[in-house]
Amino acid sequence: MNPLLNREITYESSLERDLAYILLAHSDVADVQDQVPIDYDDNGMKRKHTIDLVATLKDGTKTAFFVKPATRVKSSGIEETVELIREQAPKDFADHYEIRTGDHITRVRAENARLIHRARRTRCEEDIAIIAKVAATLRGAVTIQTLLAASMNNGNGFYAVVCLIDDRILDHVGQGLITYSSLVKPNQSSKM
Repeated sequence: MNPLLNREITYESSLERDLAYILLAHSDVADVQDQVPIDYDDNGMKRKHTIDLVATLKDGTKTAFFVKPATRVKSSGIEETVELIREQAPKDFADHYEIRTGDHITRVRAENARLIHRARRTRCEEDIAIIAKVAATLRGAVTIQTLLAASMNNGNGFYAVVCLIDDRILDHVGQGLITYSSLVKPNQSSKM
């Protein structure tokens, strides 16, 4: 489900599903379209390809994503297909054309994206305000557990912290899963 537009997203693999979650969790993404067909010419042969996902950013920039397991990139010929589509697609179809594999679409990134979606669905502005007040006093990184102990130590508090990460008020420090033991710090570019 695309929570941005309340529309179902279809996918043919877990990699496509996980990329959709990652894209939709990104705060700059305005829309994600799935299974977008496009025609192209391959040495005089008319062909049709279905692009897995097309993400539109809030600034209007579009990226077409072609998802393949890393072991199948070469044998599938997807690199050549992407190049032909890039050369022949209408100018307004997409600004960028990217191949994504499990090297980019990691389990950790997908799990964190799903967590952000759960936090968005249960978003409570009052809980977020309580934690944001304490977060505004931080001068460095602390664990989420420490932040919650000083503010609102319950399941709602954890989701409020995730919302603050999503809102770019807090930064998740590191590359791992967002858990109670994860470090967070104030986002230097945000205005609390």
